[in-house]
Amino acid sequence: MAVLLLNASLQPLNVISHRRLVVLLSKERVAFVDEDAELRALAALEGRRLPEDVVIVRLLRNIHVPRRVLRPNRRNLLLRDDSTCQYCGVTGGPGDLTVDHVVPVSRGGAPDSWENVVIACKRCNWRKADRLPSEAGMHLLHQPRPLTQEYAHIIFLRYPALKAAYDAFCASAAA
Repeated sequence: MAVLLLNASLQPLNVISHRRLVVLLSKERVAFVDEDAELRALAALEGRRLPEDVVIVRLLRNIHVPRRVLRPNRRNLLLRDDSTCQYCGVTGGPGDLTVDHVVPVSRGGAPDSWENVVIACKRCNWRKADRLPSEAGMHLLHQPRPLTQEYAHIIFLRYPALKAAYDAFCASAAA
């Protein structure tokens, strides 16, 4: 079960643990957005078990969230490139993929720039080595760009079930 925490303005903030949900409920800091979900979750918590479906709660007071600057770390690069090698298109798990510098750092490339790092499979990274893609006879499937999505979209990329539940909630609220 996943718990999506919304701001009082219904902006997605974070995914929280069951323990944190219980603490926030006991301190009366959050409310459920759906009465059915509230009844199911409270019945599950009273029975000393955890709700099995997606639960969406909102804070009762609005909090200011500073804008987050996303860094080009491995996890964010895997999200941006959809866990796909940017040279050959092979999709793999995080253990099969590496971070490659398009312009090698030894040749003047930026070490941590969104435009200079891509996800590559081990084979392509080894083949390219310390060369430019054109020198190695390789080309990029997509030009690397900064991940410009809001933080909430990053949450939804990591938790597709939450995105579906949030979209259904927004659709029912609009109707």
